[in-house]
Amino acid sequence: MTSIAFIGFGEAGGLLATGLLACGAEDVATYDILIDDPATAGKHKKKAAEIGVTAAISPAEAVAGRDVVISAVVSSETVKAAASVAPHLKAGQYYLDINSASPRMKREAQAVVEQNGAHYVEAAVMDLVPPHGHRVPMFLAGTKAADLAPMLTALDMRVEPVGDKIGQASSIKMVRSVFLKGFSAILLECLVAAERAGVEDKVLASIQRTFPEIDWIKMADYYMGRLMVHAKRQSAEMWEVVETLRDMDVDPFTAEASAKRLAWLAELDILKNTPDGEPPKDFKSALKLFREVEAKTRAV
Repeated sequence: MTSIAFIGFGEAGGLLATGLLACGAEDVATYDILIDDPATAGKHKKKAAEIGVTAAISPAEAVAGRDVVISAVVSSETVKAAASVAPHLKAGQYYLDINSASPRMKREAQAVVEQNGAHYVEAAVMDLVPPHGHRVPMFLAGTKAADLAPMLTALDMRVEPVGDKIGQASSIKMVRSVFLKGFSAILLECLVAAERAGVEDKVLASIQRTFPEIDWIKMADYYMGRLMVHAKRQSAEMWEVVETLRDMDVDPFTAEASAKRLAWLAELDILKNTPDGEPPKDFKSALKLFREVEAKTRAV
């Protein structure tokens, strides 16, 4: 039986923990900085309890005696999270870093984690966690990636070791994001401009004729709503992509532009302007809301 600790317990952590417990994880705990704030501690504890996870009050409590520690924080906190945990790790524990961070940042986290003999393994999450949950495909890298993989597959995780050097898995994800998150940003900018010109139907119809195998109205509905929810995280991840490309001596022209467009949407904080904090279900309503909120922002 495998015991697990999560450092960070947002959407990904909650979904992974739910699946792992259902597939035989012996004991799951989490530490999240939300527990340090009286305003958010109650909600965090409730979420953990409903899933069957122990809400630890410190990183030390969360990782004590656990076989695998999974870091699931925002990309900018990757090294900080590792530093908060490292003094409490013991030789032989596995530290699985699933954060969407650059290879350079992963190597910095590795150096911190391995000081006391723990095993650092990086993971690149290669699809959306919902709806896959803990079965979301992941690439693993690190000297102990091949050793950790059977422990995770025994819990029905879909993991594949791709190398023994930290950075090999995250490089795949970062380079892939040039296209996938770049596509999101391009579609966003295209539709925002089309709506301003009053020609969004004609633009999508034209794209439909060029790529008839894709339902572009359905695609627009999905991406405009999803980006409202995840633009902040995705823009942060794209800045990691920018740094990754620079480290590879590749000028990140399109990646930087994608990061800026996603940051534009994140800064609008659209969901604060919806009645229930949920995005509209169709792209036209989303585009109208973008324009209205941006107009208010400019007027302030």
